[in-house]
Amino acid sequence: MANSKSKRASKSHVNNKKIWQAILIILSSIVVVMTVVYIVGGIIIDREINKRSVGDKTEQANMTSYLKNKYDQDFEVEKPSCNGGAFGISCVWSADAYPKSDKSIKVYISRVDNQTKYSDDYVVRTWQKEQTAKIQPKVREIFKDMPVDVKVRLGVIDPDVERTFTLKKPTFEEVFLEGDKDKYGLTVYSIAIRYREGREMSKNDIASRLFELVKYIKLQGISRVSSSVLDISEKDRRGVSCGVDENISLESIKKCLDNISALPKEDLIW
Repeated sequence: MANSKSKRASKSHVNNKKIWQAILIILSSIVVVMTVVYIVGGIIIDREINKRSVGDKTEQANMTSYLKNKYDQDFEVEKPSCNGGAFGISCVWSADAYPKSDKSIKVYISRVDNQTKYSDDYVVRTWQKEQTAKIQPKVREIFKDMPVDVKVRLGVIDPDVERTFTLKKPTFEEVFLEGDKDKYGLTVYSIAIRYREGREMSKNDIASRLFELVKYIKLQGISRVSSSVLDISEKDRRGVSCGVDENISLESIKKCLDNISALPKEDLIW
C-alpha cells in the first residue's frame, strides 16, 4: 500500500515537472518571438526613417533647383515636410524658402507627392513687399498719430496660374490693374492693419482713416480691395476681416468693424 502511494506521488511529481517544463518552453518561445518582432520592427522603422530622411533631402534639393532654374536666383530652402493627403493624393510636399538676395521675403513652395509640378508664391510675395513700400507715405499721412502697422496682402487663388508667374511676366499691373478679372483667378488686394501699443482707437476713427486709404488705393486703378484689422495688443487679441466689395464705403467699413472678435492663433501671424 505504501509502495503504491509512493509510485503515485512520484508519477504526480513527474507530471508536474513536465507541465512546468512545457510552461517554461511556451514562455521562452513568447520571449523569443517578441524579441524577434522587436528587432525586425526596429530595423523596418530605421529603414523607413532613413528612406524618409533621404526623401526629405532629395525633395529639398529638387525644390532648390526648381527655384534656381525658374528665377535665376539662389534660395535657401528649409527642410520640407509631406503632410495631408486625400482622394488619391498621398501627401503634399511643402517648405518655406528665402531668396538669398532678400531674406525678408518668405516663399511657400509645394508639390503634390504623385505629381512633378511645383507651385510657389515668390512673385506675389515680392509684389506684396513692393506695394507695401509704395503706400507707406500715404499710410504715414493718414495714420500719423496712430500706432499702427499697415501691410499689403495679395491673393491669387489659382496655384496653376502661380506656377507660370515669373518676376518679368506677368507684371503686377497686368494681374491687378489691366488684366481680365477671370484670367488669373480671383485676385484680391488686401490691406492689413495691425495695432501697436498706444492709445485706444474708436471705431469711427479707424473706419474713416481706413476708408481714406481704400479710396487712395482705388484711385491707383485697383478695384477689388478688402481690408482686415488686427488688434493684437497684449491685453486683447481681436480682429476682423472685411469681405471683398468693389463698392466699399465708409458705412460698410463701420458695419464690418462691428463684427470684430477674438482671433484664432493662426490669424495673429503678421
